[in-house]
Amino acid sequence: MTSSATAFRSVEDRDHVRGRMAPTARSTQRVQIHEPPPFRKTLHKQSQRMRRFQQRWKSIKEDLPPQLTRRHIGMISIGGVIGTGLFVGSAQALENGGPIGALLGYMIIGSVVYCLCVSIGEMIAFMPNVGGVVGLAGLYVDEALGFSLGWSAWYNWSVTLPTEISAAILVIEFWYKDGIPTKDVIIFTSVFLSLATAINLLSSHRYGEVEFYLSSLKVVTIVVLIVAGLLIDLGAIGKQGRLGFKNWTPPFANYLGIEGAKGYFLGFWAVMMQAGFSFFGSEVPGIAAGEVIDATRNVPRALQKVWIRITLFYVGAILVGGLIVKPSDLCFQRGDSAPCPSTSPFIVAFNKAGIKVLPHVTNAAILLSAWSAAASDIYISSRFLFFLARCRHAPSFLGSLLKYPQFPSSTSVETTEDDTDDDIPSFIDIRVHYPEAVAIPVSASMPLGRRQMRGPPSNVHDLESTAETGKPWLVIPVWTVLISASVGLLAFTSSQQGATQVFKWLSSAASVASLQSWIGMLFTYIRWFKGTVYAEERNRRRGDESQEKVMSQIDLIKKNRHKGQPYLAWYAFSMCTLILLTSGWSVFINSNWHIALVDGDPPPSHAPGTFITDPVPIFLSSYIPLPIFVLLALGYKLIKQTRFIRTEDMDFSGDGAERVEVPDGEPQNLWEKFLQKIHMI
Repeated sequence: MTSSATAFRSVEDRDHVRGRMAPTARSTQRVQIHEPPPFRKTLHKQSQRMRRFQQRWKSIKEDLPPQLTRRHIGMISIGGVIGTGLFVGSAQALENGGPIGALLGYMIIGSVVYCLCVSIGEMIAFMPNVGGVVGLAGLYVDEALGFSLGWSAWYNWSVTLPTEISAAILVIEFWYKDGIPTKDVIIFTSVFLSLATAINLLSSHRYGEVEFYLSSLKVVTIVVLIVAGLLIDLGAIGKQGRLGFKNWTPPFANYLGIEGAKGYFLGFWAVMMQAGFSFFGSEVPGIAAGEVIDATRNVPRALQKVWIRITLFYVGAILVGGLIVKPSDLCFQRGDSAPCPSTSPFIVAFNKAGIKVLPHVTNAAILLSAWSAAASDIYISSRFLFFLARCRHAPSFLGSLLKYPQFPSSTSVETTEDDTDDDIPSFIDIRVHYPEAVAIPVSASMPLGRRQMRGPPSNVHDLESTAETGKPWLVIPVWTVLISASVGLLAFTSSQQGATQVFKWLSSAASVASLQSWIGMLFTYIRWFKGTVYAEERNRRRGDESQEKVMSQIDLIKKNRHKGQPYLAWYAFSMCTLILLTSGWSVFINSNWHIALVDGDPPPSHAPGTFITDPVPIFLSSYIPLPIFVLLALGYKLIKQTRFIRTEDMDFSGDGAERVEVPDGEPQNLWEKFLQKIHMI
């Protein structure tokens, strides 16, 4: 048979080989394709989905190139951990649970976050270019889960923005003896929101540089606070003398005035939700993987070192804070209208010790920390919304970018689901996978999207290559930044309701949203782990080249796997689910909740601090996100008719995964050398 006879003569002939048309009279001139085994055909379909995810993310990275280095992502992850949840929220934790209850609650949530981070790091190291954890959820669980998880994560980070701004207003009240006026609340809220938005209108690299130094300042602040607190406790500084463990009596607090073991346990359990809000942000490296250079190595590094930050910063700060102040010295939840001297246990301790300057310096550092955290909230939420738009899960205009300077660019065509073939994936070379078939040459008649998918993966973008290729140095998803920042307008409610009350409502909503995101991430990992075990058992019994390739990828996955998996993931998943379901339990105990008021009935009387004053907002912020999350997933599943990915259908061949290693840059100064020595970057 000649070469001209073996080649397909038309698009109609090619479509016949793909099984789209009935045989014709010319069918005797063609070579028939042998039907592949069912399991291989299923894996090819899954490989097609994986390549489609990767192609989509490749297109996003070409438009929004990675500009965050290892030192950026390392310090951004620290900045995500250290925020107002530590400096301000620790006062609420001490008042609810007492020194021992708060310490135990933060230690338990710290262990949950550690399990979450090692689970995310394992997945990102294997597949960094599919859209982070949200993309992995759609690829290995169900696209409906990825859709719901993406919107939940955007809501999570967006609602945290006004929470941080409200906390900043609480911090500013330290300088007002008679309470902060409404006019000043509006002014400070506007300034904080504007500055947090402005920093996000810089390039990712510039934002990373600013956040690097702000996070460095946070590290210095918390270390100074812990050391100063220990010196006060030992009597080395201040006028109180040696405190020791005097403030640990009693070790727990009577929550809502409920005495005995029941009140102690309820107070300890209330700390869990507050601790969840405090630790929220530890998973930032896994979320921002798309804009990280060499994400395969740098993201797992940042995530695996999170235990150092958890132990040193949160557990250490709560431990020292419980030693140097009594819960009764704090006024975070005080029901009267008296001005509060501070909402940070460290500043209260410095004032009691008679230290003049340190409280003001500390308060200023906490204020700057709140602004940094607010900027991080806008950054992450805007990237989530941009990714949702590029996945056609949000309005298309949100996927546009502001570029400066403008250069002529080639048109990129994104392959859609309609362009794919369910029988033979478009990216698979028939000459390799189906040697009995005659190859289809790449011609001008072939759709552009399919020709693109046959090409090799692009290299990782960095600043140098961007400059050399004439691409714009400023690339911003401006619409998503502005819309995500607009959620911060909720912080203006502080001028009417009071910053303390608004902070409690918003922090409750943010805690619920973060727990939802964590549960989705952990469930994705549990399915992922089960899929790797199944793939290893199935491919160990076979000896062909494709199975050996899968086994080599499984070995690569195991290098980044914690020895305690999957039990660590199951532990974290169970704890997050339990805390989420009981997040709003306090509104059913000693709450001033009335379905209707009857004329003539006297109002209920309770002692201050022994009942929930506003149960309805707390109930709504605690439980409304749950049905919304479920409805988003079910609605998408019904409309798109997606299917749950079975373990036998999961593909771990690693086809298309871009794992281009970029050499680590040397520390540029003494501060960076110090941070590298103590494993902070």
